[in-house]
Amino acid sequence: MVGAEGFVGQHLLQYLLEHKRYSSIRVFSQRKNKVIGESLEIVEQSIQEIDPNLLDGDDLFCCFDASFFNAGGKYVLDKSHYKHIPILANAAHQNGVSQLLFLSTKSAHPDALLFTHRVRGIIEESIKKINFWSTHIFRPSILIGESTDQNWGNKGAEFLGSKIDDLTGGWLKRNRPIEASVVATAMLEAATRIEKGVHEYSSSWLQDYASNINSKGLTKL
Repeated sequence: MVGAEGFVGQHLLQYLLEHKRYSSIRVFSQRKNKVIGESLEIVEQSIQEIDPNLLDGDDLFCCFDASFFNAGGKYVLDKSHYKHIPILANAAHQNGVSQLLFLSTKSAHPDALLFTHRVRGIIEESIKKINFWSTHIFRPSILIGESTDQNWGNKGAEFLGSKIDDLTGGWLKRNRPIEASVVATAMLEAATRIEKGVHEYSSSWLQDYASNINSKGLTKL
């Protein structure tokens, strides 16, 4: 796992430690990580320093959220290091890793006007060509680091929002912020389904997934 310092990564690491499927978890972190667990190995290395030989196992979770890309982000990567993301993914594939779970963003596109969105779009295109047995790409909108009790307003606001969505082709839904914990849950669930091919999860899909969790009162994995 890389990107465990970010909003999604923090949640996902905890879920992995609690999940019975994973007997061993190796995390590459550019900063000291205080999380502990019997099955956890922390390797303190920046992305450009990662030993390719250590990129083995079954699944690779790549959780670089906006805090790694945006100027002033808490864990911002140097622009010269962006190229190492597809490089490490390719190394993992060469070492027999079968599944890649990749956190992107709703606006990622190789031709995006915003540089960080363009870079993430280029990275997406690069990892799709690596030909993992299974690749999962998640494109949330703005991430909420901590959950709230508001749940996007009351029923009246939700009704109004649905009408606005009808008139705008779902613009509100696609751009609605989402809890990082929900995205982490979706990533882990996708990994445990064991489905071959390239699977892409849009912001709208993630919003529906979040609503399903809330409506059923499910506990996040």
